[in-house]
Amino acid sequence: MSATLATAPVRLPAHRALTVARVQAMDAVNVLVLPWVVLGSALVINLLVWVLVEGAAEGGTGGISSLYGYSMAMVAVLVSRGFPYLVGMGVTRRSFLGGTALMLLAYAAVSSLALTALHGLEALTDGFGLGGRFFRVAWFTEVPAWQLPVVYALPMVFAAGLTLPFAAAYLRWRATGIVTLLAATALLVVVGLWAVGRVDGWAGLFAWFGSLGPLVLSTLLALVGVLAGAGAWLVLRRAPA
Repeated sequence: MSATLATAPVRLPAHRALTVARVQAMDAVNVLVLPWVVLGSALVINLLVWVLVEGAAEGGTGGISSLYGYSMAMVAVLVSRGFPYLVGMGVTRRSFLGGTALMLLAYAAVSSLALTALHGLEALTDGFGLGGRFFRVAWFTEVPAWQLPVVYALPMVFAAGLTLPFAAAYLRWRATGIVTLLAATALLVVVGLWAVGRVDGWAGLFAWFGSLGPLVLSTLLALVGVLAGAGAWLVLRRAPA
């Protein structure tokens, strides 16, 4: 007598990561709605200021940074809420981080294309008829058209990657991890600022940044984000589900 054993197909790590990415993207409110509500609110406020305050439209506003700031908060929510659920469902920590990273890369790519289109609309209408600059960031977006999506996307990779270690620290050590990492980061920043001031190097530092150009600078920022994401993996691999 012979028996036929039916075996389920083995899901490869790449497939599991794609599944995680899809699950994370299903949080439509945080991923698809709120980022543009935040950015749209910032734009409306700037438009009102440009209309009501004479000369306010001259120069940039920095309002576009609201999207990047929200993206950091979004990463914290997705990781802290999704990790216990997905790992509890049998997803490996590596697949969780890989899938989350894939979703964030897709988010950055789509957002950069939308920002590029809005940049073009703003330029075409001369700042929505008011002469303002919201999506056209001085120096940073003064690049060839093909580079625009890149210089919009890579800083988002930096922002998301920088948030991952903090979310990972919370998952592993809770408030103690967050406070410790914040204190260590603040200390590094203060020491760095002190060192530059000590050697009177601010002029040279800004000149060096300027010489890099927006594309190279945004690439360096993205690399920092990737390194931060790698650090998050070292923490997450031992975080309790």
